[in-house]
Amino acid sequence: MKFLVVESHPYEKSFNRQLTQSIKDVLSKKHEVEVIDLIKDNFNPVMEGEDLKVFASGSAADEKVYEYQNKIKDADVLVFVFPIWWGITPAILKGFTDKVFLKDFAYVHTSMGLKGILNKKAIVVTTMETPKVIYKTILHNPIQSQFIKGTLAMCGIKTKKFFQIDKINSGTDEYRKDEYNKVVQYFGDM
Repeated sequence: MKFLVVESHPYEKSFNRQLTQSIKDVLSKKHEVEVIDLIKDNFNPVMEGEDLKVFASGSAADEKVYEYQNKIKDADVLVFVFPIWWGITPAILKGFTDKVFLKDFAYVHTSMGLKGILNKKAIVVTTMETPKVIYKTILHNPIQSQFIKGTLAMCGIKTKKFFQIDKINSGTDEYRKDEYNKVVQYFGDM
């Protein structure tokens, strides 16, 4: 199986980056792993005028988009590991989905609305400070509703597993280690 890991955390020594590296390491033992590192690629997440001129045609002004689309086409499973900032994805990841998941690549228009055509699976791992109970009850879990059920599902990507690690700063070291190990174990069992 081929996995594509989309890396979007800017700080090299973060919990998030370390977790992503461990996921890549355990997957590489049994599977092929490709990485898109949006930070190292200096990916511009902003929709510029040139991007919008060609957007409706399903084209991109940024050549990096086609490189990313080819990597997505080649993958069986997409892996997104990212921090939740202000309740949602980092801007660079949002810009990635805006620019890369284009018409006729990720979806088509039908009389019933958008129809996803990617036919991929995804695993989503998030980190956040907000306690899960607050994120779910007060914020209504925007990652679940907007990113997983919205963006990914609307593009034909079925999420197999969703991990949310909360209290990333205020939790105990033992808690973080346990959550980290649960995620790594999941990928190691694949």
